Amino acid sequence: MGSLSERRQERFAEQTARITREIHGSGLRVFALAAAVEPADALFGNLEESDGEITAVRVEYPGPAWVQVESARGHSAPLRLLLEQLVGRDGVRFADLAWTSPPATILVDGWPQRAETLRAGDRWQATRCQTHDGVRITVLSRDWDADPVAVVTLTDPAPMLDRLATVPPVELPPYNPEPIPAGEPHRVLIETILCRDIEHLKWLAEGGPMPVSPVYAGELRQAALLRQMDLSDDRDAERAERAIGDMEHLVSSLQHAAAWFRDDADLREQAISEILLRVTGLAPDVPSATAQEAWRHRSEGRDWRAAWSDWAAGRP
Repeated sequence: MGSLSERRQERFAEQTARITREIHGSGLRVFALAAAVEPADALFGNLEESDGEITAVRVEYPGPAWVQVESARGHSAPLRLLLEQLVGRDGVRFADLAWTSPPATILVDGWPQRAETLRAGDRWQATRCQTHDGVRITVLSRDWDADPVAVVTLTDPAPMLDRLATVPPVELPPYNPEPIPAGEPHRVLIETILCRDIEHLKWLAEGGPMPVSPVYAGELRQAALLRQMDLSDDRDAERAERAIGDMEHLVSSLQHAAAWFRDDADLREQAISEILLRVTGLAPDVPSATAQEAWRHRSEGRDWRAAWSDWAAGRP
């Protein structure tokens, strides 16, 4: 039996051979940057499948000047969405950038193809064209500029797959413990969820650094589960998990769907208090019980939004 390193190399070689066979067998023509415009050596990015068929293959060029070439058939995401996601991952507010669509051409195996292009500021660009055989080529880039963009048919994906063996592992940031905020775990958990949802919506609308869950999120949820079992006098962990999950989903749904919940602090506080009383079993017959039941049975066609609106309209 070989060493652990040898076995890993064998598994990597088997995986590389398998992906190579799948790409060749898919019939999808895969493109990569022409050698003259490559900012770095090509690496296999990933592939997408649908119903057992490869629908997209991505080739990446890592580094400060980062490029991704996607070869796809079928649906492709809009260029605006792809650029917003890239800019957001880079921690920049795309709402602050100038967006332009200059004319563009992609050289495909040396032949010029008219292309759609979109630029976000001076650093990010997405360019797309379609070949005569229906392959949609999308070139997404940061801090890289080639005029024109040039791609070539990739006849052998094995070299870019082999290079993955030498890619250094991603260095994770050091773990910095962060204490759970003081307070009843259920209520702290709800406040954390509502803040997360607000930040996420702002991020979707404007871009910038992607919101992340607080370091203590896992510990906070565990504390809420234990507290749920104590308050409900029910030691079944699965029922506690479902109760906490329902609570999280309900307050998040109200935050997204109900203007009164977002805009009226007193009504929001009263709704949260009643949700907590009911989910813990301390006071099941709260005034919003009907609305909470409607939300639980929404899959059966119950109009939970109307039920909660009726509750809000009847509050002093």
